[in-house]
Amino acid sequence: MKRTETLVLLCSALLVAGLYHEVVRWLFRAWLDDPYYSHGLLLLPAGAFLVWLKRKEIYRAEPEDWLFLPLCLLCFGFSLYLLGTVLHLPTLLAFSLLPVLAGFSLVFLGKRAKPLLFPVFLLATAIPFQAFEALEVPLQNLSASAVSAIFGVLGTPTSTSGNCVTLAGNTYWIAPACSGLNRIMPLFALTAVVAYLLGSGRLLARISLLALVVPFALASNILRLFVTLLIGTWFGVEVAVGFAHDCSSVLFFLVALVLILAAAGVFKLKLRLKLRPL
Repeated sequence: MKRTETLVLLCSALLVAGLYHEVVRWLFRAWLDDPYYSHGLLLLPAGAFLVWLKRKEIYRAEPEDWLFLPLCLLCFGFSLYLLGTVLHLPTLLAFSLLPVLAGFSLVFLGKRAKPLLFPVFLLATAIPFQAFEALEVPLQNLSASAVSAIFGVLGTPTSTSGNCVTLAGNTYWIAPACSGLNRIMPLFALTAVVAYLLGSGRLLARISLLALVVPFALASNILRLFVTLLIGTWFGVEVAVGFAHDCSSVLFFLVALVLILAAAGVFKLKLRLKLRPL
């Protein structure tokens, strides 16, 4: 790398660090404190691993080869940053970081920066979006009604009132954490990685797989709640809200992962990654 290019790279890094250090701190606080977005801590090593898998594709390319696209990304990113600063919206500031990182990657690596773009934009699934949390109460009510309907089909009398389910003389409150909302974004990130790795199929198939995230998340969460209440009926409320409740989170991701892989098979998505020795 020439001395001039090294100087430009250093100045760019300092610019991004100066503009976004508070935004990064805000993101890490959200990932540590907000269960809706705690998967953000896992996306960093996951993204690094995905880049490592594609390390053979990352070479130095001339910046002139890809100037238009990176400049568009940089202009868009810095425009979002300016808008977020004026409106005092940390979410917008965080989203602006993604096109900025992608733009600078393309400036300095050219076309070979392509393997970096997916891990960068994957972070969008871990950026807190307050309006998203407004779905919490409707999903609590939906989960309660769905679980009650399943028990009704099985011949077990239940009643619901909002987000509460009364079963066998016990009333279970579907808490916000049990609405399934806090699992949609982690599952979306997981599905995006699956679609990326199983990417030899058509683009429409990968988009369709991502579109199934919400129904898969809701179905898996309803199954989780059903199993938890069933255990409460058989072994008591204490068991249901204790050990069984904690283990049911593992059940959720196992069921969701099976559904995702099954859908990938239906869409005929195949592994496109070929590992080569260094």
